Amino acid sequence: MSQVIVTERTHANRMARMQAIPIWLIGSAYVVAYVALGWLSIVSSTPSFGIVPWSPETGLTFAVFLIFRRQFWLYLVLAVAASNLILHSNLPLSVQLLSPVIVGGGYAAALNWIQQSRWQFDIKLASLRDILALEAIAIVSAALVASASVMLLSISGVLTPAEIPYNIFRYAIGDLIGISIITPFLLILANTGGAPRPTLEAGMQGLAILAALGLAFGFSSLPHFRLFNVMFFPIIWIALRHGLKGATYGLLATEVGLIIALLISGPQLAGVTTYQSLMLILAFTGLAIGGLVTDRRRFEQELRLNQESVSQIFRLGSASEVTTAIAHEINQPLTAISSYARLVQEYLTKGEGNRAIAIEAASKMASQVDRTAAVVRNLRDFIRLGRRQIGEQNPHLLIREALDLLEPNLQRTGASVKVAIPRDIRNAAVDRLQIEQVLMNIMSNAVDAMSDNDPSKERLINVSASNIDGNRIEIRIQDSGPGFPTGFDLRKGGIRSSSKKDGLGVGLSLSRTIVEGHGGELLLENDGKGALVRIRLNSFPREMVQ
Repeated sequence: MSQVIVTERTHANRMARMQAIPIWLIGSAYVVAYVALGWLSIVSSTPSFGIVPWSPETGLTFAVFLIFRRQFWLYLVLAVAASNLILHSNLPLSVQLLSPVIVGGGYAAALNWIQQSRWQFDIKLASLRDILALEAIAIVSAALVASASVMLLSISGVLTPAEIPYNIFRYAIGDLIGISIITPFLLILANTGGAPRPTLEAGMQGLAILAALGLAFGFSSLPHFRLFNVMFFPIIWIALRHGLKGATYGLLATEVGLIIALLISGPQLAGVTTYQSLMLILAFTGLAIGGLVTDRRRFEQELRLNQESVSQIFRLGSASEVTTAIAHEINQPLTAISSYARLVQEYLTKGEGNRAIAIEAASKMASQVDRTAAVVRNLRDFIRLGRRQIGEQNPHLLIREALDLLEPNLQRTGASVKVAIPRDIRNAAVDRLQIEQVLMNIMSNAVDAMSDNDPSKERLINVSASNIDGNRIEIRIQDSGPGFPTGFDLRKGGIRSSSKKDGLGVGLSLSRTIVEGHGGELLLENDGKGALVRIRLNSFPREMVQ
């Protein structure tokens, strides 16, 4: 048996599944993680700094509160109280009692406000708008919480009035760094799953971050913050190549590297506040570029997904325009055929006229028939498919490119895709763009069919392929939806066959036309677990891939 390559794109309803976990269990884990991250931020600072360089526990707070909403407020207060009791036991009693209310209540109120429906904030951070909204509420809430917390410290005698402005700034910057780096990372991680597979490019980008840190902190004769700008280059590179998700990973790696570099290099004349400010600017820049790139790619993907439909509309136009075009194209050959047919008829019935002329008329009539047939073929190809360019295509790449284009729909609906293809699969003899369109149509139909599934039910598309007899391959696409309705028949129903409430079935009909135009078959069936579509295509012989 040949080796099978199995890949997965998991967008199952992680948010819904996480929200289904008992709140007390998540809350307990959150309190422990909050205290642990607070301890880590203290340990990762030095006495000369006087303040932690960032607040990852605040970023964690934003993420879990956005996922579990207002029911998590009590655990937020408990986490701050536990952190004060364990890590800051030297604080006055008034601070111990009021600080959890200020921090927990302040951030809970801000996050509850942004989640109101009128703001249409998406916790999946699907667009730049969501990133900007998150950063805006982080800036406002961090400033208010920092002001109230520092004023409480001043009233309690921990700080002098002269120290209030500077410490408000440092407090707010520390929380903002935690929110800007940890919150997007955790929200995207919760939505899209584990870390991406390591690649050569990812390794080079990691080395670029290390090189930038080495350059920034490698010259002891210079204030390091003057060379901090080199840190922007790897982050911009990562954001441009991988969008928002890549930017969040790059920023987290950079922040961890920065803290380690500060600990190794020792106290700096510029102080931690300078590094906090520079890191915050770097985080804003990386998230903004990543959000822009993600938006652009989504727009491009949506445009490409719809370009075939738009192309069909422009090609077809109105029914009268199509009728006029056909009539215009075939009117002249039909008129010529009629004239030549009369000449031949007169010669055969009356025996009059020149025999050579009659033979020539019959020959021209046959030519005009061929011309009419060619016109009809060209019109059919123009309206339905356009020009086809058959080539040798790898099924792995066809499926992967179709999935890349469907990625926004998969993320939006929480659908997962599992692909299993043998390594010895033969290359298909197809037009790449047309078969990719077929795969996108069918998988898009599967996503739509599963969109009404209960949130607790898995939304899974299984894609597999195999070599079959007759030098052909078969691609199977199976979903976990309700399946095709009883009596559904694509061939009998024609172009208007559809299982969608408001659909016309153009996608399936066009897919069948494309597949059969390649000399293949498109078969529809229900297998008890959902709908199953089989696509059979001609192939090229292919040797085993080592």
